[in-house]
Amino acid sequence: MCVLVLYTNEYSNDLTTARQTIINSYSNKVVVYLLLIIMEHLYPQIEQLVSCFTCGSQTLPPYQFCVQVHIGCPPCIKYMSLCACGLNFIKGSNITFDWFVSAMKLRCKYRANEVNNVSEQVDCSNRWYTVQELRDHYLTGCARNSFTCPLQGCGHMARIDTITDHYETAHGPLESLSFDDYEQVPKCIVFKLSAKKRSQILKKIFNGYFMFSIKPQRRNKLCQDFNSHLSMQNINPSDSLQYTYTKSLESNEKTFKVSVTLVEVYNNPSNV
Repeated sequence: MCVLVLYTNEYSNDLTTARQTIINSYSNKVVVYLLLIIMEHLYPQIEQLVSCFTCGSQTLPPYQFCVQVHIGCPPCIKYMSLCACGLNFIKGSNITFDWFVSAMKLRCKYRANEVNNVSEQVDCSNRWYTVQELRDHYLTGCARNSFTCPLQGCGHMARIDTITDHYETAHGPLESLSFDDYEQVPKCIVFKLSAKKRSQILKKIFNGYFMFSIKPQRRNKLCQDFNSHLSMQNINPSDSLQYTYTKSLESNEKTFKVSVTLVEVYNNPSNV
């Protein structure tokens, strides 16, 4: 009888444990489901919360703010004179806000990009990631951020977040044209390129990687003179900064004079 009682209690305990496990499992699923609903509802606010106020790009910790507590991404902090609101950026990160965002989950910024044959295992269109998971996802896991090197004869397939590493290693060393006084406005780089030889030239300017394609063409079949054409393109797909360009063929028709100007986007603070 004693053995039966012990067996019955053990059996009863097993049932209770199993039932509680089921309840806990169900409860956890319900909690996760409710959290997902809340995150879906709040996502526009979350996305806005972690977006650079100046260029609009998604930004991950560590965060820097302007005086008006707007987030600035690293390129805007480095190259822009002011936040888009017209106020100065504050030096140093905000540890409390960094911790707060690191405790949240975010979505892939490329989730809306069209891509063929994405399996469910790697599809990120409806997934949420921690900050570190998102960093790793952009570098190795995302199937929606592929980018092909546009330099002639290359065709290397990389990712939006890693293609500049390819430029540096496969097509470098690259000339980096620096701007000495980042307080001066407008921020303009001026340089010259040879106009007599067909070529593709890659230069690092501000946060961009600029490809300059030069194509000398004969004016007509009987003429030895050439009419050179120059096209310019920023081939850093992760660069959210805006630029204006000018080009002019010098009188000797042997060189192009080129300027690349960074567009400052700040407005009057009273308008914000």
